[in-house]
Amino acid sequence: MKQLQLILLVILFANTAQSQAINDCETCLSKTIKQEQIKNLSADELRFLTNDLYARKGYKFKSVEIDSYYSDKKWYKPINENEKIVYNTIEQQNLQLFKQRTAELKTDRDKLMNELKIFKATILSNDKVTLKNKYSFTPQNEQYKNITEALTKLNLEDVNWSKNKGLYSVTIDNGDYVMTYELKIEKNHVTVQYSSRGGSDIAESLYPSEFSDEFSFWWGFEWKNDTLKFIKMNVAG
Repeated sequence: MKQLQLILLVILFANTAQSQAINDCETCLSKTIKQEQIKNLSADELRFLTNDLYARKGYKFKSVEIDSYYSDKKWYKPINENEKIVYNTIEQQNLQLFKQRTAELKTDRDKLMNELKIFKATILSNDKVTLKNKYSFTPQNEQYKNITEALTKLNLEDVNWSKNKGLYSVTIDNGDYVMTYELKIEKNHVTVQYSSRGGSDIAESLYPSEFSDEFSFWWGFEWKNDTLKFIKMNVAG
């Protein structure tokens, strides 16, 4: 009985080890990577794994940044002609897995951004019926005015990403007061923020006061099953 338990523990440990997330491609040349190991990785991290596998095969990178990174690795031995590199079956399978998962993430990201653009257009057109029925968003007075102003200032074509996070933020100082409008995306959570940062640095009040007019509104959304839903609004200040 004890021997059977020991065998089961060994099998369990082996399966757990194989399913652990990977940080580099040291084992990609000889072991098949499983989907479970990359399911939580971002497109950037998958791109890194792809390049890491290439580097371990001696791939010579055109990117100065990537080349500089691997030039510091003792094991990195670039060859003159990348076309001469031959990838074995396991390497090809791993590269295909990375490529397929990256494509899935890109498709999901594109769908999310497209839905955000539709939501923005719906807000700006004041289509309250669609806002309620499709997005579970019921606009109310200042809430509607502020999110409309925020979305007007946000350029959804210029959102940049790092791993699983997307960001676009703009701060406007008109010499009187400072406003910040921001879109944050982290995995499947989306936040639109409207904030007053107080008076401008160049503004000189004739009647100095300790009163602060800093405040923030932010609206939280969830992206799930290709659907964008409003979750809640918060206020601070």
